[in-house]
Amino acid sequence: MSHNLAELPPQEREKIDVDLHASGIAYKERYGMPFSYRDIEAVIPKELQAYFKERVEFFRTNPYRLGKLPYSPNEK
Repeated sequence: MSHNLAELPPQEREKIDVDLHASGIAYKERYGMPFSYRDIEAVIPKELQAYFKERVEFFRTNPYRLGKLPYSPNEK
C-alpha cells in the first residue's frame, strides 16, 4: 500500500479532508481559538455532511487524539 494520498480515489481523499476539518474544529474549540463552524460546514460536500458531524463529535469526545499546543518557555 502506498502512503501517497494523491493516489487514493477521490471519495477517499474527500473523507480525509472531512476528517481534517472535523479535527481542526475540535482542536480550536479545545484551545479557545476563533473559527466559524458554518463556514467550515459550507465547504463539506452534501453527501458527507452526516459523516462530518459524526467525526466532529468523535474528536470532541476523544481529545487525547488531538495535538497539543507547543510549550513556550517564555510564557508563564
